[in-house]
Amino acid sequence: MQTYFKENAIAQAKAGALPYDQRLLLLRDAEDLVGAAAHYSETGSGDAQGSIHERRLAAYATASHVQGGKLSTGEYASKALFRAVVSDITSRYSPQDTVIITALVLAMNKPSRKCLQRYGWSIAGQQGRHLVYANSLQAAQQALGVDPGSDIDAFHEPGT
Repeated sequence: MQTYFKENAIAQAKAGALPYDQRLLLLRDAEDLVGAAAHYSETGSGDAQGSIHERRLAAYATASHVQGGKLSTGEYASKALFRAVVSDITSRYSPQDTVIITALVLAMNKPSRKCLQRYGWSIAGQQGRHLVYANSLQAAQQALGVDPGSDIDAFHEPGT
């Protein structure tokens, strides 16, 4: 996971992102690094008023020993990671903004496709060899229990 992010995900996010808008999130379970995600604002996204934005989920991964499993908090690792991403994206926009979150996934990557679908993403097209999955920020907030009106610590259950 660390090698992939170092060699691929961070460079991809930097290449496609607006300056100073790349985000790398790390998910820990106690002292153990168990997940990572990178997201950024697509270069050139947004309308003239700036109220429609596209965020690209460049990469996400959980360590193999927690894939399909729960963290010490009792939450599934994939849900915790996606909730962290959606919480971080929520903090970057006004509630009046329309935000679409996209991810590119190879058709053969069934685990990633299932994970995205579990949290509300659906196929919105194709870009080269990749399927484009998309979800609105509002739908992602609802699917993951992210409160858009409060500053949630993405690494703890809401309200704790």
